[in-house]
Amino acid sequence: MNKLIVLLLVRLLLFASNANSQNKILFVTSNQDFYGNTKIPSANHFEEIVVPYDIFIKAGYTVDFVSPKGGAIPIGYINTSDSLQKKYLYDSWFMNKLEHSKKPSSIISRDYVAIFYSGGGAAMFGVAEDITIQKIARTIYNNNGIIAAICHGTAGIVHLKDEKGKSLYAGLKITGYPDELENKNAEYYKSFPFSINNTIKQNKGNFIFSKNGGDAFYSVDGRFVTGQDPSSGIKVADEVVSLLKVNLKVQQPKSKNDLEQITSILNDYIEGTANGQPERLLKAFHPTFNLYTVANDTLWVRSGEEYIANIKTGEKVNRVGKIISIDVENDAAIAKAEIIVPDWRTFTDYFLLLKYEGSWKIVHKSYSWREYSKT
Repeated sequence: MNKLIVLLLVRLLLFASNANSQNKILFVTSNQDFYGNTKIPSANHFEEIVVPYDIFIKAGYTVDFVSPKGGAIPIGYINTSDSLQKKYLYDSWFMNKLEHSKKPSSIISRDYVAIFYSGGGAAMFGVAEDITIQKIARTIYNNNGIIAAICHGTAGIVHLKDEKGKSLYAGLKITGYPDELENKNAEYYKSFPFSINNTIKQNKGNFIFSKNGGDAFYSVDGRFVTGQDPSSGIKVADEVVSLLKVNLKVQQPKSKNDLEQITSILNDYIEGTANGQPERLLKAFHPTFNLYTVANDTLWVRSGEEYIANIKTGEKVNRVGKIISIDVENDAAIAKAEIIVPDWRTFTDYFLLLKYEGSWKIVHKSYSWREYSKT
């Protein structure tokens, strides 16, 4: 193994000039299982998720999923004869991400360079009116990011406004699944809370569409990229990548080297705990992270969720931490840190970190302590 010893001073120098952007794209999905109050099943459109996802991942971006309630989202419109859909349908890691979508309150908006609203009938419900998701999209847009949507996913952007209440897409060309191609006599359509066409127009947007349908119709206007139906998935994703490269001057994403990434993650843990910054801990830890120690000869296990819940925003505590060592081998690493709480204890933390989708996360922490000594 390549043994890497990192001093705290070196760590601070390494990260003094790091940019905030994490080269991440946020997918917005819906938790809606049925069309309105009917018993007609609804779902997120699987193709409209996996096609852009595959393009973004191959372009070097990390993708996270968010939904109004967090957790599992319904998926449908699946074509198992399509090789790409079949690939992701049997990809346990990918499907786990859909089963554990993030809650809006856990999202750090500044980490994302684009937000993408996927479609399917479920997209008509719960997303557009979610105030927190609206704020996330507005923050990403104000940071020169991209807003993208496909098919019924365009429903999610209809209420997006700036701080003064003006529509973010006023005067811009926007497309999505048009009323003209809907079956207006069907019960599913009657359950829709609003018309995408009309609401876009009411908010000063220029709704456009192709009467043909299925012809990969899409629109790029400013930093809004929208597609009419599933056939436009490739073009919408490609346009987002192109805009990120040209308009935002974000070339092919270049990740920090592994040592820098790991040090940054450990720094989020150390400083986030000391300074009352739970959002940094959410960034550092895998969602199923646990902490382990031994007390009175008994194994004590605590969930990362419980640990983070005890960190009060803005409440600083008197503790000083430093990284002792980092040991990296491919996509796995172990690290050691020392945390001093004056006049109480000195903790020794051991971490297991794993790298997936281009990023490192703490997946395990074991620790011990001794009484504090000034010597």
